Amino acid sequence: MSKKKRVVPGPSAGKPTVKPEPVMQAATVAPAERTVALSAGRSFELIRFDTRLKWFLAVCVGLFVLFTLAKIHSVSIPAWNQIIPDGSDPKRGLLSGTPRSIRMDDYAVGTPWILSQVNKGLPLENETLGGEKAPILVAPTKHFSVAFRPEYWGFLFLPTEQGYAWVYNFRACLSIIGALLALLLLTRNNFWLSATGSLWLFLSSGTQSWTYIPTSLIASTSLIFVATVYVLFSTRTRPLLISALLLIWSLGYFALILYPPYQVPLAYVLAALLLGYLLNNIRQPELKTSLPLKAGALVLAVGAVAVVFLSYYADVKTTIEATMNTVYPGKRNELGGTGFIANWFSEYFSWQWSDSRFPKNWLNSCELAHYLTFAPIILPGLAVAFVRSRSVDWVLLLLGLFILVGYVWIEVGFPGWLAKATLWNMSPTRRTQIPFGIANVLLTVLYLHYLQTKSLKSGTAVTALSIAGVVAYFIYAAQVNIGDSDGFFRWHQLVVPVLFFAALGSLLLISWRPAYRQALFCGGIILFLLPNLKMNPVAKGLAPITDHQLYKSIQSLHQQEPKARWVVFGSQYISYLATATGVDLLSGVKFIPARTILKVLDPQMKRDSAYNRYAHTVYNTYIDGQKDTVIIQNTFEDGYQVLMDPCSPRFRQLNVKYIIFDRQPQPIETRCMKLVNSLGTIQIYRIND
Repeated sequence: MSKKKRVVPGPSAGKPTVKPEPVMQAATVAPAERTVALSAGRSFELIRFDTRLKWFLAVCVGLFVLFTLAKIHSVSIPAWNQIIPDGSDPKRGLLSGTPRSIRMDDYAVGTPWILSQVNKGLPLENETLGGEKAPILVAPTKHFSVAFRPEYWGFLFLPTEQGYAWVYNFRACLSIIGALLALLLLTRNNFWLSATGSLWLFLSSGTQSWTYIPTSLIASTSLIFVATVYVLFSTRTRPLLISALLLIWSLGYFALILYPPYQVPLAYVLAALLLGYLLNNIRQPELKTSLPLKAGALVLAVGAVAVVFLSYYADVKTTIEATMNTVYPGKRNELGGTGFIANWFSEYFSWQWSDSRFPKNWLNSCELAHYLTFAPIILPGLAVAFVRSRSVDWVLLLLGLFILVGYVWIEVGFPGWLAKATLWNMSPTRRTQIPFGIANVLLTVLYLHYLQTKSLKSGTAVTALSIAGVVAYFIYAAQVNIGDSDGFFRWHQLVVPVLFFAALGSLLLISWRPAYRQALFCGGIILFLLPNLKMNPVAKGLAPITDHQLYKSIQSLHQQEPKARWVVFGSQYISYLATATGVDLLSGVKFIPARTILKVLDPQMKRDSAYNRYAHTVYNTYIDGQKDTVIIQNTFEDGYQVLMDPCSPRFRQLNVKYIIFDRQPQPIETRCMKLVNSLGTIQIYRIND
């Protein structure tokens, strides 16, 4: 057929004698039908790097560079101004927002670990963090594995504060870009829908409330998917080989995160995406080109990752074994069935609570945070669509199966043999919430794309009944939250969220084709999530720690005696701050037990079960009077205390020179030492030689 006689696809395609103007022809085609026609005629392609995408990537990278060089991050470091005030500006280091005391894992554990490593020159061993080679697993080091820990690259060439900002800004940037690229492949380059999905993952409270912890896994999982698809479907040698290298790196990135509670469920999500994408495109001719080269690239990628991991394992074998053999978290064995911290539907009403105000039985605001889910609306719609169209979208089917399995794991649990065989026993249900929520976001975004390409006509009555069902679902969700929250919620507080999400949920019905479906849904989601940007503060630098009077005082003494060990009696927060200075500290948070120290305190290992764990370690005074007694007590699942005489000869054996008291000590406690510095109620003593 010549160009002149070609008929534009549409309802009038069967009338070749009629040739309306192009503008008029477009006007006669319903938006959904026109999209279906265009999509059906579009050839297979990978990511289309058009102007919109290039601008989006440039903005992401530009903001990352700008914020990093300006030392801007979202960690609640300014909380130190209130935790241990030293007379400085209470807003030191705070640009906007409010520091979150709940995020002590960031400002009181992770940050001091990082600063301890930086102040020591990024060593492979640091007993202040824990025994063996614990730093390789949890902090920046000069180990080769840092090549696969990109959030730590900034410490290799930037000043400390900019290197610290790099950690969080890089995680955010790479997760947004990685998710966008993966979704572009899955939605056949639907840019605005993919961008919405990427931002949805980043802005959700499951990401923001945990101060970006899930972003590394979102980024690495997304990049593994993108790299694998490019290796399988590239038709040119250069992109194929570059993709193979990206696959090697992203697999290493994912593997070395070493957090099975998230990794195991996300590995299943990744498998669903890859297998579903392959099955959906199994007949594409691009898959069959350069098969020997593709097979070689995949073998090379797997082999290279195996070599990297074996080399890594050889260096940290004893550390990993020690970690796996801890009472907590190494030996925990989950069976599921303990439920969500709040409930499946609580995220709809997340505007109603904060860090300081939430239902008492919901533990805390971080633990209850997850992601918006529309699976109860989507899964029935998919079932109807698959049956009526007699075709299956494999990605949606496999994602839906994962969500059903995840729900069973969380609410019902698995038999012991099945939990162990599937490795789900490594993922406590309160941690499964995050991967489960990520899968729900992906399902919703891909389902919206599916609705764009599938159209099932139904009568007005069916549509009205479906909308009524959606409204009933959200009323039920509100009722569940009212019942679960022990009086925290009242009906009048939930009316607006119910109406809002009922409207969004109705846009997902497959029985009707509302105009601007995607635009309305995406706009509503972003509108709801934008306030989450205020969840964390905007902070600059590390001055609340590094300019703190106690920090400076400890560092001054440390420079005089760099080999001396320290211990804090009392406040665990003083231990956290002392950790950051780079001293060798007995108290504080230990990733795994420092056996060289504990063998002196407990030579016969009678209290091994108390301290063989990831633990916040606190020392307090206990003077027997008759003998040198050391009592070690487990206080929490992740904590223990050591009760002993500050003048115990064991401290001399361990070369402990400095003891910090969080109060004015009694004379009997300091009979073997002298005061070297006093900072209000905080007293620093040196043990006599």
